[in-house]
Amino acid sequence: MQFCQEREIKLLPYGTLCGGLLSETYLGKPEPSGGMLNTTSLKKYKNMLNMWGSWSLFQELLKTLKNIGDRHHVSISNIAVRYILDQPTVAGAIVGARLGLSEHLEENAQVFSVMLDTTDMLEIDDVLKKSQDLFKIIGDCGDEYRR
Repeated sequence: MQFCQEREIKLLPYGTLCGGLLSETYLGKPEPSGGMLNTTSLKKYKNMLNMWGSWSLFQELLKTLKNIGDRHHVSISNIAVRYILDQPTVAGAIVGARLGLSEHLEENAQVFSVMLDTTDMLEIDDVLKKSQDLFKIIGDCGDEYRR
């Protein structure tokens, strides 16, 4: 990130919702396995989550995002994307939506009505500090497929 900041390079991240894991769907739920992960995307992001930290740490992150979302009257997903958009090197974020699920489009647009304050950012950062740095574990984008 420092490299990008120093050179004014902007990033366009994808996978900001971890294939749907960063949502109310998984809040307070037992760790999914096998057939419960019914898409390639969910399996991929669950593997990354396992390297990032534990399911209990992920639950802590979801609870934190939920509490912040409740204060702002938006979803966990909205807070997750807003947090990414508020990073200094990020120009935008790619958020996937399944064809035919227009409610996702409307909900995703709510991210533009949210402004996170310093307290919100610090609460999220406090949880993220407990996790592993995936760049150090996996490497660059796509490196997980080259092993």
